[in-house]
Amino acid sequence: MAQIRNINGESNTYVNKNMVVSIVTLATKEIKGVVDMYKSTRLTLKRLFNKNIGNGVKIKYTQNGILIDIYVVVSVDSEVNDVVYRIQQNVKNSITSLLPIKIKAINVHIMDAEKDSL
Repeated sequence: MAQIRNINGESNTYVNKNMVVSIVTLATKEIKGVVDMYKSTRLTLKRLFNKNIGNGVKIKYTQNGILIDIYVVVSVDSEVNDVVYRIQQNVKNSITSLLPIKIKAINVHIMDAEKDSL
């Protein structure tokens, strides 16, 4: 768990990293144009040694809020700018509605493009 000062700065909030990763993953997969979260052997190895990395999601806790890096595979038929914007908005809305923590940045990394299986 990480200790994060809440939005009002009045008290401390303890947030489990797995909860944040789950929210980010679900919010990302809801977006049309996202085929899957990116899974590579490099991220898997990093995950063994770094507790702040989930499947396709990297979380960094700071005094001013959390930094979120999202690694995704998008559909070749999608507009990348639109998909990235919608991911950022959906993740931001999901986290702020469920958790009393501040988001410092949401970075979306397009790692690959595939033909959508639908």
